[in-house]
Amino acid sequence: MIIEEAFMLSLQASLPMFLAIFLIHYYYYPRDNTGHASVISFPPIILLFFINAGFTFSTLNMYHLQLYKVPELFDLFRHSGIGLLLIIISLVIFSISLNAFNKANENPIPTSSTELIIFRSIYGYSRNPMYLAMLLIQIGMGMLLSMVHIVFFTLFTYIVLKYYVIIPEEKYLEEKFSQSYINYKKSVRRWV
Repeated sequence: MIIEEAFMLSLQASLPMFLAIFLIHYYYYPRDNTGHASVISFPPIILLFFINAGFTFSTLNMYHLQLYKVPELFDLFRHSGIGLLLIIISLVIFSISLNAFNKANENPIPTSSTELIIFRSIYGYSRNPMYLAMLLIQIGMGMLLSMVHIVFFTLFTYIVLKYYVIIPEEKYLEEKFSQSYINYKKSVRRWV
């Protein structure tokens, strides 16, 4: 009985989240891709989708399907103290990144037009510190909740961010700023 209740609670938590993610993307993502990067969706929506997918997969396996037990080798990914530390670090990185955008009077949303390249502050060390922070948040949440699947799904978040957000952003910025952005790319790494 307890297992069925846990399964239903996990579905009641994850299905509305998937619906909210879909509705936010459907109603708020711009249909016109002119004047900004042609990214697949808003990056926080991508993050929420894969955190929720990892949560759903984890609870389905734990409480309903019970197909396998995650090996003890991955117990490191269940360390809540490290998870909390990663979340704190990612929030600091995210705050510094947003502050750099605010100081430059730029909008951090990739579906908005970019007027200048931000290369100071944390952007002198990483071209994508916000996306790095998102990956760290996902790993940290998985560890904090002891749900290894959320940590594993970080790989999918990374792939989608890299190929469907970052590369289109880089293409847009190269077209808009040409050599100055190419020089920035040569001097600052994509991640760290």
